[in-house]
Amino acid sequence: MKHVLFTTTALVVLGSTSAFADVTWSGSADLSYNDGNLDSAAGSLPDGVNLDVDLDVTLSNSGGYSATMSGAMESGNNLAAEDFSVTTPVVSINVGEVVEAANSAYSDVDGMEGLGSDEFTGIAEGGAVLVTASAGGMTIGYSDDKAMEGDELNASFGLSGDLGGVAFGIGSKGDDWGISASGSALGGTIAVASEDVAGAAETGVAVTVPLGDMSVTVSATDDDDWSAGVSTSLAGATITASIDDDEVSEFGLSTTIAGGFGLVVAFESDDDAGAAGNGTQVGLTYTLSDSATLTVSYNEDNDGDDDDDYDAGTSASIGFTF
Repeated sequence: MKHVLFTTTALVVLGSTSAFADVTWSGSADLSYNDGNLDSAAGSLPDGVNLDVDLDVTLSNSGGYSATMSGAMESGNNLAAEDFSVTTPVVSINVGEVVEAANSAYSDVDGMEGLGSDEFTGIAEGGAVLVTASAGGMTIGYSDDKAMEGDELNASFGLSGDLGGVAFGIGSKGDDWGISASGSALGGTIAVASEDVAGAAETGVAVTVPLGDMSVTVSATDDDDWSAGVSTSLAGATITASIDDDEVSEFGLSTTIAGGFGLVVAFESDDDAGAAGNGTQVGLTYTLSDSATLTVSYNEDNDGDDDDDYDAGTSASIGFTF
């Protein structure tokens, strides 16, 4: 991470009266080789050698004001700006790919539809805007397409905060809405959510309780959706397992093996209707230095989505951070 000083030009951007503003450069670069990519695997690296670079430039001052520009170069293409954010002591503005305000505030229970997207990019992926303001322990947010026309397909609102140790969230988008709350109970946590999405109303409850070295989570909704999961630590390994009403079973393991290698294994089965689950993922990592990591991975990616830990197929990469 590099630090430099900008003079009075930066002060105009940040509205500061101080003499200097701090500029921080940070980012990452990955050189990889991928083999066996699936055409259906959205967002995955193409076969062959790939170079991906992410760059963040943050301009800030001691008054709590900052501005960050993020850019990326994917698969050897030109470096292009992707996201821009401005943060003040009260208001934050994000432009590019954003978490919709309703999605950020409202937390659904497993099996429920949920509100909005955590990767919202607006009409034809042309970019979106998220504006949030915080005061008195509460945060209010508004998100929309960059055109900011307020139509129900893109605009959403969210309000979240904490009252007496109970965290709450309220979200709305068009005619859809959701209300959620969570807090401590039974030595663990309990979460409750109620929503009306696309004309379908649903309420759900999730409870997480510790049982010795294990943590057990059970959730259910009034639409007969349910899931049960357990996580534990054994001989230095973290292990998770779950199953739901669609008979989708998941398993995960992460540990450090001989030689200091990190091992991650994950599996997701098909559901009872035959819809494909992800299948198997395996990742092996080795830290070369404070800023360099070697990774070899395999991802079966039977469902062809872009929500996995590793790229589809077999990949080997070396990554650097600065």
